[in-house]
Amino acid sequence: MFSSLRELEQGLRLSGYIADPVAVSTAYLAARLHKPLLLEGPAGSGKTQLAYAVAEAASTIVERLQCYQGISEDKAIGKFDESLQQLCVDLRARSANVEWDALQVELHGRRFFSAGPLLRALEYKNPCVLLIDELDKVDQAFEAQAFKRACSCFGLGRYLYYFTGVWVDLDERKRPKSIPRLFAWATPQGWREGQRPRQGADTTVANPTSHDVSPQEADGLIREIEAMADALGKRLYRGVLKTVARVWNPTEIHDPDILRRVLNQMHAAEAELRRLDAALNKVEPGTLVPILRSLRLYSLDQVDSLETLKRVVLEVERVAEITR
Repeated sequence: MFSSLRELEQGLRLSGYIADPVAVSTAYLAARLHKPLLLEGPAGSGKTQLAYAVAEAASTIVERLQCYQGISEDKAIGKFDESLQQLCVDLRARSANVEWDALQVELHGRRFFSAGPLLRALEYKNPCVLLIDELDKVDQAFEAQAFKRACSCFGLGRYLYYFTGVWVDLDERKRPKSIPRLFAWATPQGWREGQRPRQGADTTVANPTSHDVSPQEADGLIREIEAMADALGKRLYRGVLKTVARVWNPTEIHDPDILRRVLNQMHAAEAELRRLDAALNKVEPGTLVPILRSLRLYSLDQVDSLETLKRVVLEVERVAEITR
C-alpha cells in the first residue's frame, strides 16, 4: 500500500488525521507485513477513524464489519439470495429442456450469493481496508466456530487465528465432544523440563503427553470454584469466570489449567476483599462512596473484575494512610 513510512505519514496528515510516530510506524508495518492492526481504546479515541484515514491515504475504500451480540455469519460473509434463486428456477422451468444438475451448480454460484464485508474485501482488485469494529462484542458461538471457520474458508484466518492446530468439535451446548491430548512441550511440566516445539516443525505432528487429569480432580476444582460464589458475590464471581474462561458456569470449563487459573483468581479476589474490609475499618463511613462513583459504580456489589476491585482497595488504603 505504501512505499515508505513518510508516504503514509503525509497521507494521514492530508486526510486530517493526527497520529503520533508510534501509531504511524505500527500502521505502516502492519501494511507491509500484511498483518492486522488491532486497536483498543475508549470511544472517541480515533480507532475507527484511523481505518478511514489509512484508506484515504492509500486511495482505496473501507469495508466495514460492525460486530454486535447475535451477529451471524450471514452478516459477515453473506448468504444466498433465495428469492433470486427461486425466480431463476421458475423461469428455467418454463423451458422444455432443463439440465437440473447444471442449474443446481449455477444456483450455488457467486451470481446468486449476496456478499458480506468479509467476502467483498477479498474480491476487490486492489487491496482495501477491512475494518472489523468491536470484535469483542460477538458471542461465543460466532467467535469460536462460525467466524473462525468462515475466515479460514475465505482466506482471512491466517491473519487472525491459528488454524493448523487441533480443532475440537462442540456439541449443541458448546462443550467439547472429545478432549485432545496435549503435546508434551505444551504442558507446564514439559515446558519446565525444557521441551520445545522444533523450529519450523509442524506442531500438529508431535508426541502427545501421557499426562491426564482425572475426572475426580476436575470435579473437585469445579466444586471449589462454586464454593467461592458466596464469598465473592454474584457479580464478581461471574466476572472472574467471564474474564478468565469466557463462561458463566464453571461446569462449562473442560481444561484443568483454566479451572486452576479461575480458582487462583477467585482466591486473589477473596484476599482483596479482606484487604478492603481492613482498610474500611480505618476510614470514615462514606469514604467508599466517592471512590466507587469515580469508577462509575454505585455500590460494591457492582464490581465485576479483580482489576477494578484492586483499584478500589488501593484507593481506600490511600485514604486510610492520609487520615491516619
